[in-house]
This record gives sequence, structure tokens and C-alpha cells, in this order.
Amino acid sequence: MSPQTIFSKGNFYGLPAFLEHDGKGYTAIVAGASGITGAYIVQTLAESPSRWKKIYALSRRPPQSALLGNVEHISIDLLDDPQDIGSQLLERGVKADYVFFAAYIQPPPKQNEGLWSDAEETERVNVLLLKNFLSALEVSQSLPRRFLLQTGAKHYGVHIGPTLTPMEESDPRYLRERNFYFPQEDILWDWCKKHNIGWNVTRPGFIVGAVRDAAMNIVHGLAIYASIQKELGRKLEFPGDIAAWEAEKHLSSASLIGYHAEWAVLTEGAENQALNISDDSMFTYGKFWPVLAGWYDLAYKTPKLEAADFQTVTMPRSPPPRGFGGPGSIKASWSFEGWAAKPEVKEAWKKLKDQYGLIGERDPLENAKDYLGIVDIDVLGPWGRSISMGKNRKLGWHGYVDSYDAIFEAITKLEEMKMLPAFLGQRQSPIHYHGY
Repeated sequence: MSPQTIFSKGNFYGLPAFLEHDGKGYTAIVAGASGITGAYIVQTLAESPSRWKKIYALSRRPPQSALLGNVEHISIDLLDDPQDIGSQLLERGVKADYVFFAAYIQPPPKQNEGLWSDAEETERVNVLLLKNFLSALEVSQSLPRRFLLQTGAKHYGVHIGPTLTPMEESDPRYLRERNFYFPQEDILWDWCKKHNIGWNVTRPGFIVGAVRDAAMNIVHGLAIYASIQKELGRKLEFPGDIAAWEAEKHLSSASLIGYHAEWAVLTEGAENQALNISDDSMFTYGKFWPVLAGWYDLAYKTPKLEAADFQTVTMPRSPPPRGFGGPGSIKASWSFEGWAAKPEVKEAWKKLKDQYGLIGERDPLENAKDYLGIVDIDVLGPWGRSISMGKNRKLGWHGYVDSYDAIFEAITKLEEMKMLPAFLGQRQSPIHYHGY
């Protein structure tokens, strides 16, 4: 194995240096560039202008901040006709050595059902996004060396019930429920084979980042909850049972996803590989809850213990993605989405918005299913979400971030973006574990 050069940057350790690629002047397209991971991929590439001379950032919405000189934003709706998309790319002279596809649309859920309940529409619209974009690349005659498609840990069925664990890239597909990642992968593989193009598929877990008005962001919802509880003078309560408190749940920092995406496409041995990406940091909500409470100078509560305190939701698929046994079940004494509808909660948020000059296109409490429903899914699930990074290690990836540090950094950035009240700069309490 050839020697590698790695470096650390802030809270991120073991990052690849790519000395052999410096000065190459590559070009890249990032589709979905305003999303929670697309924005970070753009940022990662833009920080190395000798390696990436031009990055075309494609999205419907404009970028959230000023772009570096090697980034050009192009406003494109990937649901448009591929001929029109391709013509736009051709007119702008877009040519890419590498493509990063992080575009995603979350359709509204079915009435009175969960965030991801409309699997059929989710598949239809997201498969169409990818098909249109691939066709547009043909129209514009911009065929890359490597195409990276970001999917996620829902590939393994984490949203359906207990999975095979740890989750590994070679795990079989769970076919008892629609999953748009599967047709996306198949379409990409066929397209790349047709054009003799290398590919990557990356699979992060629940994502930690700071992007304006990105709904699929557990950190924003958690921090909103903590901020309002602080304003109301209440404790940081935990809605799940002991199983949810103790379950290991690996998270994925959006910054680390960006570094990993660059590494994947520039690593010869990673060509034509699906790759997990997590912080590689041990994480449970039980261990994190006292930490979050300390950041906001709050007392906290541990899970309730009596069965009568919980409502049980049984998942619809049996056997679950682990391949045997009954369906998964979730126990909740309350929900973040339900909490967001309380009058005193809404009033406290309005007060915080006025006091701190908070901004945003969408009010998170009025869109609670997007902003707080995602927190319910992450926090309440009692089954583990251990994401194996073994395959990445064997290929030479060494990136790491402590998930606590990633969350703290994301909250700080969200405060700077005026999406959260500026509480983290105030007094913080030492960590206190219950019973010690």
C-alpha cells in the first residue's frame, strides 16, 4: 500500500491531503448545491482552488452565502425537461471532470402519517430528478470521469425497523418496502456502464450540519427544542424509553461527508464502490442528553419507566429489515412534533424570534413535521444504527469527527445564521450524569 498524507482541521481529524492532485485544475458539478450536504461538498471543493479550478453549483435556490471565486451558481430545476436543462448547461459552457449528485425532494407525507409515509411519490420524484440530470449531461455533452450519488442509511431500512447491524455496504436490499435509492442506483450503474464512467454511491446516516432552511436537519430541531425549554424555564425532557436512550446511533457530519465525497471520487481503489460515511464516533442519546442540557444550562430528565407512560407505535413491516422476528415498535411518552403545537411553545418561539432577530423562509413550528418530525424519528427509534466504516478504512479513509463537536459547531453556525437564538455563548453547565 502506498503511503498517505493526512491532516487535521479544527474538529476534523485524519483528512486526506491529495498532494498528487494539487494543481490539476479539475472541474465539478454539484447538483443539489443548496441542500444540507450539497452546500458542504461545494465548500470542501472550493477550499482547494488549485485542485478544483471550477465548481458549478446547481440548485433551485440561490446559495446561502457569498461564493468563492472558483464557484459558479446556476439556478436549475431538475424536474424540468432534460433537453432544457442540458441546453442551459451547454449555454453556460459547463464541463465537469467529476459530478456530485446530492439533490433530493421530500414530498408531503400522507394525511396523518409519518414524514416518509408516501414512499411511492418519494420514489417517483427523486428517480425523475436523477434521470433528468443524467439525460441533461448527455445533451450538454458533459460526461464526467466519475459520478457520485449520495443516498443514505435508509438504504438499510433504518426508517422501517431493526436492521442487520452493523450496517455494511454488502448487506442485501430489503424489498418489502419501496425505497427510491434502489432504482436510483440501478439507473446510475446502467448509465455509467453505457458511457464507461466510474461511479460511487455514498450512504450517510442522520446528518449534522448548518444550512439555511434545510428541513432534514436533526440539529436544528434539537436546538429549537432546547432553546424553547430554556425560555420556558423547563427541563430537557426525553420522550423515548430506555431502549431509545441506550441505542447506539451513528451520525454523519455534513462537513465530513464533503471531505469523504472528494476522497471517494479521487481514490482509484474506491471506483465503482458503494461507501458508508459516518463520523465513526460512538453516540447514544442517553450519553448526549446531559451534554445538550449542559450547553443550554438546563436540568434534564431521564426516560420514564412505567409502561403506562408510553404510547406504542408498531411498524408496518414484518419481518423487519434484519430479516426475522416481529415488526419494530417505538414507545413515546410524547413527541417533538406534538410538543411544537402547544400554544406556550409557539408563544415562546415567537418571543425568541423577536428578541434575537431570527430569520428563515419557513417557520419550523408551523412546519413541525419537517423540522421536528425528523427529530422524533431519530431520537425515538429503539434499534441501533451502527454504520460500519470498515470498507472505507481498508480503502484508505481515516476521517473522523467527534459527533458532539460536530453538533456544537452546527448549532453555533445556525446561531450565526440567525436561525437559532444565541445561547451557546452564554454560561454552560458541567456535564452531570444522573445518579453520579
